[in-house]
Amino acid sequence: MKTLSIGILGGIFDPPHHGHLAAASLAIDFCKLDFAYLVPAGLPPHKIGGVSASRAHRLAMILLALKNQNNIKIWDREIKTGGICYTVDTIARMRQKHPQSLLHFIIGADNLREIHTWKNYREILRHVTLCVVDRPGFSCTIPAHLKSARICRIPSPQWGLSSSLLRTYLAQGLSCRYCIPESVLAYIKKYKLYNGASRPYGRGTKGEITPKHLARLRPANRDYAAVRPTHSSSD
Repeated sequence: MKTLSIGILGGIFDPPHHGHLAAASLAIDFCKLDFAYLVPAGLPPHKIGGVSASRAHRLAMILLALKNQNNIKIWDREIKTGGICYTVDTIARMRQKHPQSLLHFIIGADNLREIHTWKNYREILRHVTLCVVDRPGFSCTIPAHLKSARICRIPSPQWGLSSSLLRTYLAQGLSCRYCIPESVLAYIKKYKLYNGASRPYGRGTKGEITPKHLARLRPANRDYAAVRPTHSSSD
């Protein structure tokens, strides 16, 4: 049986944009990966209270963004479960799912200086190759605490694109065309997301989606399980 090389790109995806897709695609090509997972977090420890769209909306947007992608998949284990998501736990679950595979964790250069602050970061480094994508204003120089890590630097544009920047643009009514997939932009408009009237994380609206709606968006060959929208404070 062939040993698979799998990319992992975690994040909030609030909203997903072309920078996410480009980073995953570049990692696949440059590091010769078989495919890559986008792994949306339920509640990331470094951004508690800083997530705008509900889990169900974020999942739906990712499914739309990946509809025409053959080698980028979604792994929805973390967002389905909810709660705080630590990278070390995500890697452990991924190793259980793909025990014979080589895992490549895709990060931006901005993450290099902070990895040592992550929970059990040495355990993460034991099991993955870091695929580092350039980010403007951040050096790709390897810090001393990562000298023993397996690192693959991906030659990439100095992207300044970020979900937080796009949320600001959307709240101001500015166009995000060419930054966000058209299908995702249509979804954002339909459900009036990021329009400046922010709501607590996980709270629904009259336009909140249901598992039935999510099923219609499901692409073929995706590791998928429906997320049921919730109104609990832990969402």
